[in-house]
Amino acid sequence: MRVLIAVGRNPDGCADPLAAVVSFPWPDETVFSVLTVAEIVTPPPMVELVPAAADVTDIQRNADTAANATAAAAAAELKGRGFNADGIGKEGDPRDIIIDHAKEWGADLIVVGSCEKSRIEKFLLGSVSESVIKHAPCSMLIVKPGTMGTGNA
Repeated sequence: MRVLIAVGRNPDGCADPLAAVVSFPWPDETVFSVLTVAEIVTPPPMVELVPAAADVTDIQRNADTAANATAAAAAAELKGRGFNADGIGKEGDPRDIIIDHAKEWGADLIVVGSCEKSRIEKFLLGSVSESVIKHAPCSMLIVKPGTMGTGNA
């Protein structure tokens, strides 16, 4: 079985999918891929007033590095518990990257944590877990806040 675990870098108010994963008895041959997505950093509006603000290279590099570190730390925790796991950080829209990675990697299950958001936040920002549910190429496990732990594992 191939299980993709999407782990966010901002765990406040979000469920911890890693805590859910370690609580299940998986078959010995199960392989885990821990994915963290760094969203693409865009220059701020009205960049013409402060041209130096147009260069977001360092900010993007830091976001990419943090995503890789988050995924690697989560995979290391799984390995420390005896699981076969690798971590990967990617750049882009989490809604698309999770689906694309699941297809490319051949995931049998995608595990994501949902976040507590108001209706207006969901309307304006959308929900990664809801989008992934609609487009997932395989089964999904959505972990709700307060059910299996919150924050990073």
